[in-house]
Amino acid sequence: MAEAIFFNKKQHFWVGEALEIAETLAEDYFRVDLRDGERFPYDLQTLVDLRGQEKTHRALAQVCKYEYRNRKAWLGHGGAEFYRICLQDDKILNTVRTEGLSVLKPLLLYVVTHELIHVIRFSMDPKRFYLQSEEKRNEEKDVHRKTYELLRCFTDPQVVRLLEYYRPLWGDLSRQDLEMPTLDKFGECA
Repeated sequence: MAEAIFFNKKQHFWVGEALEIAETLAEDYFRVDLRDGERFPYDLQTLVDLRGQEKTHRALAQVCKYEYRNRKAWLGHGGAEFYRICLQDDKILNTVRTEGLSVLKPLLLYVVTHELIHVIRFSMDPKRFYLQSEEKRNEEKDVHRKTYELLRCFTDPQVVRLLEYYRPLWGDLSRQDLEMPTLDKFGECA
């Protein structure tokens, strides 16, 4: 089994920057306050802090949901939900290896924004987390579309390139129409 690789200190800083940008854009787009921990309970962790089901070989990142039941929950007052954005450092770093680290910051921005949109949508409508296969595909398409809408204001050529790479996941283009052969190793975000 291959040894896991983790983000270094500088790359962790870039993750934090990506989260800050994503939060600002998402708050404006969805007109929400993500600092409201009761309404939007979430955090973001990288591979070094992930455990068990939080790790995946199928995606660059995923959202895990945790449900907490307190004493009142047993009396019919419900419980609390918490979402964790789980970045898979090794998958992300392997993805950018052929492109070079210049694409890492834009990819982190895309992935973190994408996953944060899921968190917001799950928090606003918890049933979305448990969709069936076809509905999940439609949800993924919609989240890719919204990620594009949030990030399309960026003029950085690498961000534009990623947006165009992911566009076929929700638009009318196919990936074969794109001239980015070195990027077709990108995985799907959960």
